[in-house]
Amino acid sequence: MQKRYFPITIVTAILFLIAVGGYFTPTSSEDPPVRVLLENKGGKVILDHADHVQAMDQDCAACHHTSGKDPNPPACTQCHVKKFDQAFIVGHQEAIDDKHCLSCHHAKATIDNFSHEDHKTEYTDSCQACHHDPSIEPVPQACSNCHMDGSNSVPNLRDAAHGRCTDCHEDLYQEGLKGCTNCHVRDQSPDPAAEPQACTSCHTVQVEQLVPTSMNAFHGQCRGCHEKTGSGPFDDESCKQCHMQ
Repeated sequence: MQKRYFPITIVTAILFLIAVGGYFTPTSSEDPPVRVLLENKGGKVILDHADHVQAMDQDCAACHHTSGKDPNPPACTQCHVKKFDQAFIVGHQEAIDDKHCLSCHHAKATIDNFSHEDHKTEYTDSCQACHHDPSIEPVPQACSNCHMDGSNSVPNLRDAAHGRCTDCHEDLYQEGLKGCTNCHVRDQSPDPAAEPQACTSCHTVQVEQLVPTSMNAFHGQCRGCHEKTGSGPFDDESCKQCHMQ
């Protein structure tokens, strides 16, 4: 009877030893990731881990100070500049070709970092700068409404407003939007770019659509200034363009 179960006992013992041996055998370390997706306020940034490993001569301890597997990579500011001021922005744009933004900035992941609070603080006087419906749409307009696609850099408020306004108004003017004083107050300061006015300085009434019809725009905006002076591009004779005598 014992001889009958002896081979089974031997096989079981061998399998047990193999299993125990495999458990205690050191496993080879996993290959380091090629790229790591980092979160920051300006959008998710792709850290090229392979490039950093090469730059540090494969000295992992230069960035990772623990021997265990730390899921959180060290902060970029451990080696790079900590203050993201105007000087950093300019230097960053000059050092890197704008065509290669996507080598670091993940286009499809950036929207998660949109800060409504920051935009609310920036545009305290006019929610309609982003939300065109007076009831305030739950979803803001596309970022490209102000931050135009194909820009060589992050646009300032002037460039954003110029790009956005001319998108709507260029069909009214063959050569584009004319009349800087429509938005800029005429003054004697050395800086010709005076403070731009809010959209509501021209678009005074909340309507279902921010962009008014040609008739309402002409009567409410153009004639509001020109009917008293009788001069400029919209004088009394301009009525004949729409109204029959």
